[in-house]
Amino acid sequence: MISLLLGITGGFGNALISVNLPYLEGALGLDTYEIVWLPTVYAIMNCLGGGLLFKYRQEYGVRSFAITFLALQLVLITAHLFVRDLGSAILVRAASGLSATALTTLCIYYMNQAVPAKHRPRGIVLGISIPQLAIPIARLVPLDALTLDKWQGLYLLELGLSALSLACVLRFRLPPSIRQKAFERRDFVTMAFYGAAVACFGSAVGLGPYLWWWDRAWIGWCLAASLPLFVIAFILEFGRRKPLIDVSWLSGIDLVRFAVVIVLTRVVLSEQPSGAVAFLRLFGLQNDDYRGLSLIILVCSIAGPITAALLVKAERIPSMILVSLILVAIAAYMDSYSSDLTRAPEFYVTQGLIAFATTFFIGPALLFGLVRVLAQGGEKLSSFVILFAVTQSIGSLIGSALVQSVQFVAERHHSTNLVSYVTGMNPVVDNTLAGISAKYSSVVPDPSELAAISIQTLGQQTTLQANILAYNDTFRIISLLAALTACFLGWIIVRTFFKSKDGVKTS
Repeated sequence: MISLLLGITGGFGNALISVNLPYLEGALGLDTYEIVWLPTVYAIMNCLGGGLLFKYRQEYGVRSFAITFLALQLVLITAHLFVRDLGSAILVRAASGLSATALTTLCIYYMNQAVPAKHRPRGIVLGISIPQLAIPIARLVPLDALTLDKWQGLYLLELGLSALSLACVLRFRLPPSIRQKAFERRDFVTMAFYGAAVACFGSAVGLGPYLWWWDRAWIGWCLAASLPLFVIAFILEFGRRKPLIDVSWLSGIDLVRFAVVIVLTRVVLSEQPSGAVAFLRLFGLQNDDYRGLSLIILVCSIAGPITAALLVKAERIPSMILVSLILVAIAAYMDSYSSDLTRAPEFYVTQGLIAFATTFFIGPALLFGLVRVLAQGGEKLSSFVILFAVTQSIGSLIGSALVQSVQFVAERHHSTNLVSYVTGMNPVVDNTLAGISAKYSSVVPDPSELAAISIQTLGQQTTLQANILAYNDTFRIISLLAALTACFLGWIIVRTFFKSKDGVKTS
């Protein structure tokens, strides 16, 4: 139960903001690009926390890390209840991103204590999957419970969960771990450059789709600066006896393939939050209007890690990730035939499959890397933790940015094509305007005003159809990307299988 509480708390505050982003900006009087800073900062700090946590855990213990940042988060949330501006909200999300790193780790540790030693791999699969339930649960929270007094309910809920988590961590201790001197001065220099690189890249990718990539000079400068900053961080680590980031090990072909597959998988899994849910919002639907879909997504998200825990074995892990990619490819392709009549019930099957694939994949993905790290004595664990944090946090940002950017470009294209047909010479347009006028004629007696309303309504319908076509294009691209990633992973599996058979024959 503590594992479940810690895992949900780690991502629940950010999940509440992410799923209610369109409603928050208006209620708080913020522009879209301002409110988007909140989930972006969370992802950046969550990514940075991975490298910091590992050595902190070695020297002081993960429990100390969690207590420190949970306490900081509680202080910041409490302050934000009284000082409600964008700056304080960003500070809360930054602390939440850091504490989420420790809470996810503690979630895995507590789950491992709850299962017999022989089932520890299954405990890891369940533990890493629990934070993924935060988004589905957040969609089920009624808006009325959050919107009281300018969304104070959102922060009160996060405050309560954080306080309860802190109490559980203080009251129910994990078995003590071996501690040793871990931090070195060069670690902080590396983290400074690495943190700056992640901040630049994450900020540009997170804000790019909203401010548009080439409309703001700072987006280009941040993207350009991130590459040399990453290079400097890696140069500083190269050749160290106890590196924070083992560049030589991470540049191995197996790890590069692993990173590529995991990032691409995380990108295609963004079809659900940035694709299907955003599609439903075209018709003015809110979270409360598709509660049935959210419930199905939650049930399938719970079924994913349970199934993965039952099936997981070292030799099955690549195949399990492959199954996740195939499910996403099929579901996204089915979604690509959406229309203006599509509503939440039409997404029950496809979004259920994607929700299952999301939580079915992440546990085996983590276990796949851990098996290789522990087989080498565990010395590369900090490098793997950083790699996994980058693939998940930055992969999610890239996926969201890709979906939104593709949808925007496709919408402009379809809008231009559709508008070219909306002319007075087209009889279909005349018939459509006549039908619209007939609907409003009983309430709008003035002919000129009626004509203006008819033209405006036709323009809105044209924009809606352009958006629908754009989302269908986006779904097809996601399906294609998932299929190509599945083919790449399938090729790796087949190649590994035949190499192992050749090795057996040779021996």
